[in-house]
Formats: sequence, structure tokens, C-alpha cells
Amino acid sequence: MKKSNSLLLIALLFSCNPAAKISVTNVNDTGHLVNSTCMYALPMSAFAITVVAQQESFVPGPYHIFAEKYLGITDAISAPSEKWSLTDATLSGYLEADADFLFGVSGSKKAAYLQVIRELSADSLILLPENFISRQVFTNKVNPPHEPLNFTDFSVKRNFEADKGIMISEVLPDTSVFMKPAAKVKNAPEIKTLEQKAEEAANFIIKIRKRRFKLISGQYDFMPDGEALGRAVEELNRTEMEYLSLFTGKKSTSLHTRTFHYMPETVPENGRTILFRFSDKKGFLEAGENEGKPIMIVIQDMNKIRGLDAPALKPGRINNDLIYRIPDQAWIRILFGEQLLLETKQPVYQFGPLVTAEPR
Repeated sequence: MKKSNSLLLIALLFSCNPAAKISVTNVNDTGHLVNSTCMYALPMSAFAITVVAQQESFVPGPYHIFAEKYLGITDAISAPSEKWSLTDATLSGYLEADADFLFGVSGSKKAAYLQVIRELSADSLILLPENFISRQVFTNKVNPPHEPLNFTDFSVKRNFEADKGIMISEVLPDTSVFMKPAAKVKNAPEIKTLEQKAEEAANFIIKIRKRRFKLISGQYDFMPDGEALGRAVEELNRTEMEYLSLFTGKKSTSLHTRTFHYMPETVPENGRTILFRFSDKKGFLEAGENEGKPIMIVIQDMNKIRGLDAPALKPGRINNDLIYRIPDQAWIRILFGEQLLLETKQPVYQFGPLVTAEPR
């Protein structure tokens, strides 16, 4: 309705001002603005496709080979891995100035045609210089690299098995006093094997579970109450998960957001346009890569206003009417391989006809 009112206003203004002759010149034809009172451009439709992906990294625990033996965990993963998945996709449209349709306007009755230009601008049928550049902000978050998933040694015992028969020297350092010589060491301390450490960690997990059960069931003589009990259970849970990760591994996730831009051609291309590729192992890839599935945009002109045929323009010559363009509707789909991510209808100025408003 607003655009219909604008078109009616154009007709009224020109009919009420028969002497309001104007000169509209395409800057591309002259190479510069000649005695122009104002300048405007026709809009072009552009689209921003914002995609959110989740990166999931996994590192196996150092004791994973003993998970089944000491904890009965049969599905402990033994190899590091990285997995990517798409979580969201959105499409938004914005306008840019069409460099092929940049016009300078001059003539008598300046107030009359400037009013029409303002109305056309308000309906986004033309762009004034202050709107030539899009001021929209598009999300493109670059996540910092993952910190290494390290495992802390939570052992509460020494890292070696000491023989009880070890004797300590009785000779003090830097002394000339003769004392009883030290007995020979029977056996040197032996560092615990990986399996011994795993067994200790598994035993400690079982102890934590027993302590938690007694705490929850009220089997201790002195029991914390209220918030203290909740925090005690929470700390036991946290400690158990840290120890358990030594067997089951650690996982971290992060979200990555990328925005890709697409400018439809004046005549829709046949087939599909690949925006980028996406791999479940490497994430975002360039459109020309051989790996991953393609993320494609498919756009179809719906030809809703094909009946609006404008008179032919006169390239290289001065036109005595304002030139603008009415957008046509387009059907847009975003595909991940053959999977439909989103579909929508959007106005596309490039698909619409050029229209002229001729003064009478």
C-alpha cells in the first residue's frame, strides 16, 4: 500500500507541475556528473548466509586400556578424534548500490522532483548517496584454538614402590666425624607401572562412590546439613569425574560462526551455487575443495510482476524521466548436500523490471 501511494504521488506531482522537466543521466554514460542537482542509484539485493557449527574434540584417557578391567567400562575410546556438525543456518537480505545504474538528476521545479526522489528512497526503490554502502554488521566469530586437554595426576600416594629394607646413611654431610658406615641398599625404589597407577585411581573412584553413598544415606555420625551437604556431594561428584576421565577421556566443544555473502545475477543461473564446503572432520572448507559436502544456494525468480514492461532506456542520452526498479519475489533455498537447511521468499531487485516516471 505504501508503494502504491508513492506511485500515486509521483503521478500527482508530475501532473500538477507540467513544466517540471528533468534530465536524468547515467553517470556510466558520461563518465561524470554534469550539472546535477542530486544523485541516486538503483538498489541491488544481496544476501548474507550465517552458519553456526559445533566443533567437538576428544582425547582418550591415559588409563583407557584398563577401563574394563578395573571399572567394567567396555566402551572406552582409545583414539583422539575431532567431529564437526552444523547447528544453525540463517539468511538475511540487505541492499547495495548498483554501479551500473548511477544517475544524476537536474532540471527546473527542483522541489517537485526532489520530493518524488525522497518518496522513492523511503520505499527503498532507489538509494541516495548516504545509503550506497550497507551498514549492517554480520557475525563472523573466530574462536581461539583449543587449549590442550591435559590430564592431571590425582594420585594420593607416592609414584614409586619403596622396599621396606632400605637403610639410610648415618654419615652426615660435610662432617669429619667417623660414624658407622651406611648399610648397603638392598633394593632401589621401583617406579609404579601404568597399570598400578590405574588400579589406584580405580580404587579411589570406588572409595568416592562409597563415601558419597554413606553421606547421602546419613550413615556418618556427624552429618552436614542444608547447603553444606549439597556442596559436599557436588565436590565428590566433581572429583569422581576428574578421576573417571583418566579412563574415559576428555571432551571439549566450541561454536564457530561464519557468514557468507551471495549476490544474485540479473538473470538467475541454472543449477546451484556452492557457497562453501563443510566436513565433519575439518569443518569449514573453501568451495573449490574436494572434501566435505557442499553448502549451496538455489534461487528462483517467481516472475510475479513480469507484466510491468518499461519503455526502453536511451543509453548515452539524457532521459526526461526518473528511473527506478521494482523488485520481484524469489524463492531461495539453502542446501547441505541434498538436505534442506532453510527456505524463504525474498524480494530481489535484480529480477524486477526498470520503471520510468515521465513528467507530463
